[in-house]
Amino acid sequence: MPSANWLKKLSAPDNKSIDRHALQKVTSIFQCLGNVLKSKLGRSLRDLGVLALSIVIIVGVVLFERVNFPKGGDVFSYPLLAWLQGNTRQIIRCEEIIYQRVKIVGHRGSALNVETMIDGELEITRIGNTKRGIEKAVKEGIDFIEIDLRTFAGDERDLVLYHDSNLGKLILPEKMREPVPLRIEDLKATEIKGSTYRTTEKDRVVFFSEFLELIAGSKQKIILDLKFSDHLDGRELTVAFDKMVDQMNQHPKAYESVIIFGDYEVLREWRSYVRTRVFSSDFAPQNFQIGYTVLAKHPRNRLDVLLRPTQVFERLEQLSTTDSEPILVLPACFASNAMLKRANERDLEVWVYGTDEIEDLCNLNQRGVDGFILDNPKASPN
Repeated sequence: MPSANWLKKLSAPDNKSIDRHALQKVTSIFQCLGNVLKSKLGRSLRDLGVLALSIVIIVGVVLFERVNFPKGGDVFSYPLLAWLQGNTRQIIRCEEIIYQRVKIVGHRGSALNVETMIDGELEITRIGNTKRGIEKAVKEGIDFIEIDLRTFAGDERDLVLYHDSNLGKLILPEKMREPVPLRIEDLKATEIKGSTYRTTEKDRVVFFSEFLELIAGSKQKIILDLKFSDHLDGRELTVAFDKMVDQMNQHPKAYESVIIFGDYEVLREWRSYVRTRVFSSDFAPQNFQIGYTVLAKHPRNRLDVLLRPTQVFERLEQLSTTDSEPILVLPACFASNAMLKRANERDLEVWVYGTDEIEDLCNLNQRGVDGFILDNPKASPN
């Protein structure tokens, strides 16, 4: 396209031989052509960008799933995995496997399939961290009971058992302050006590102090999954740790042993917290084992497992102490041969969550997983 200087020369007074009307037409044509070219080029670049990104995502997903679940004669409950690897019609004969003993963890106590009322219709969904689920887990005598801990508004020296931060699964009290809170962390204790899950049984949210009373006398091994990092920082984290430790001090006979689960940020702060506190001789939270949970929802973790697994093990090393190594807690889709091999080389335990399907558990058991975190502990091949 001609430059602006060339057009100025054409329109200069000394170029009297050129018809000004014709010049204007030529200029208009060139400008229109430039706009068209820019528009098509822009669309083309955008289309190419979208295509390239799509290819990267598709290739990444394929590589990710292929790497994590090597192709073979196994069935995987994840539809995408099964479809990618052509395993949908292959059957694993679990009854022929000699199982390795693994630890069984009740996820959120023992999650219950319950009827929930949503938009006036009954639906079957799975709810955990309830009184009924905790009592069921104690009765079943599983190795560990895992619960999720979150904070709530107010000065009470307590925490609440709740998995997600949002309140969509709860029926809140009719008379709520304005504006209505959107997260469990924004509810006060009285508001939590007046809330129920959307279940036909009207299950109520359980406080940490209540949980410790529920398991009192069972000498239960418990796992506390700290859901703090998405909303707490610095001093707030310290206060949350103080509340948890206070409750455990008040209920010393409720549990036999404790493991702390969390993401890297929370566990790093927990390690710092116990190093700077003095505890009584009969209560030593600095000796609690920890479990580093590599959450699948975080893009960084997905990239690490796919492209740079050493990052995961570097964080584990930073969380280690001379007395104990962290447990590596993975979603089933992250339990690749590469990850399990690296963990085995470092003599680390790997516990897996995210599936209760017997075919998955058979496969994971044979590949050396040390623990299953299950919504339905009876699904264990043990």
